[in-house]
Amino acid sequence: MKKLLSIVLTMALVLSLAGCSKPDPKEIYDAASKKSGELTDMDMTYEADMKMAQGEDTLDMTMSMDMKMVGINTDSMRYFAEGTTSVMGQEVPMSMYYQDGYYYMDSMGQKMKYAMDIETMMEQIEQSMGSANMSSEYLTDITAEKDGDNQILTFTADASKLDSYVQDVMGMMGTGMEGVSYTINEMSGESVVNKEGYFSSSKVLMKMEMTMEGETITMEMDMDVVYHNPGQSVTIDTPDLEGYTEIDPGLLGQ
Repeated sequence: MKKLLSIVLTMALVLSLAGCSKPDPKEIYDAASKKSGELTDMDMTYEADMKMAQGEDTLDMTMSMDMKMVGINTDSMRYFAEGTTSVMGQEVPMSMYYQDGYYYMDSMGQKMKYAMDIETMMEQIEQSMGSANMSSEYLTDITAEKDGDNQILTFTADASKLDSYVQDVMGMMGTGMEGVSYTINEMSGESVVNKEGYFSSSKVLMKMEMTMEGETITMEMDMDVVYHNPGQSVTIDTPDLEGYTEIDPGLLGQ
């Protein structure tokens, strides 16, 4: 009888420990990446702050953008983004819209449009989304902390694996150029996963060096993304598309 009681108590202890065990942070991250990547509609706010320095010279650049997408990965996909880029105290307003194979861009009152296939547009969207939620293969030291119904994931990244990731981010910031190399010194971040399993926000801090024509510039980037009501349908109001001049996309390197 004592032996049977001992076995029962041991099993109860094992089960209780299993019930109290914490989920693997990497598994939480991967599951949120997969679920968020399957969204067909998305409403997000992207903010980035970039500081550059070369010797005593410094330059600050900020970007704030509200983006909406509906019908992601479908032929009827639509995309709208508007915001500002600020350089040396000068703010440049801009807006972008995509529909029916055409990309419309309005910057400082200059309106242009050009043909863009859905595959190219999706690549740009994936780059913009990936800038905040990189693949877990790049991440190290992931930890998870419960905060109400949310999971807060804190991580550092393996700088030696980040070359392609950084090229995508710099391209989105409009600073990607031929003949430029990047050396990542440090990267860390935080992602919040809500109770439905979607990413609700992400933050990334990156420190690196950019070398071009023998000159090295140190850079520090702080990126913030907030996903508004992930999993819910999104509505985009079609902007006025009159007055846009059609151009050859080859002039823009497309």
